[in-house]
Amino acid sequence: MKKEILELVKEKYEEGDFKYHISAVVKNAMLLAGRLKADKEVVEMAAYLHDIARSLNREDVKEFVKENIHHIEGAEQSKEFLKELGYDNEFIEKVAHCVLAHRGRAEPNPETLEAKIVACADAMAHFDTFLDLFNVFLKTADSFEDAVIRIEKKMQRDWEIKLTLPEAKEIVKEKYEAIMLLIKSMKEYIQQSEEKQELATPSWGIEHKSMPNMGFE
Repeated sequence: MKKEILELVKEKYEEGDFKYHISAVVKNAMLLAGRLKADKEVVEMAAYLHDIARSLNREDVKEFVKENIHHIEGAEQSKEFLKELGYDNEFIEKVAHCVLAHRGRAEPNPETLEAKIVACADAMAHFDTFLDLFNVFLKTADSFEDAVIRIEKKMQRDWEIKLTLPEAKEIVKEKYEAIMLLIKSMKEYIQQSEEKQELATPSWGIEHKSMPNMGFE
């Protein structure tokens, strides 16, 4: 990608989002594109633009995450952006489909190899920069415990549903297993802490059976 185009793309994202997610998606997307002999130009552009309509620093971030139609808005914004840069309609439509189909649990499903690669790369990035993703969940969850439960579901969904290409699973398998082990350990600690708290709760106000007279009256 030309340097001047890359600079225009970077302006669409917050610095942290570009550094810890977008760059990781591009890395994994290009790795898969090379292995699977896909159209690298389409893959690279779509990987850079797939979250163009998302902003995690917005004031209404919780509501935005619930509605989450950034794949729809992003496809349209990508078309406009690429038209302004002079790309032809065929290339624009290929990239827009990748952006539209990248989420995995929202229609439409990826129909091209390039779209499948971008969707997989989006999930693969979550394993690369897991701690940054968990920080996002902390911002939108009701509690730390809720964030742990939600991040576990997210990781499982990425692995079981979104990683449709065997090559993608092969690349991130060790990271997935390590992350799930950490989450399991954290959930066990939370459960143990809650159990200890329940045992330590005073039982004032609870009616007890009368004890036998032991001669201490």
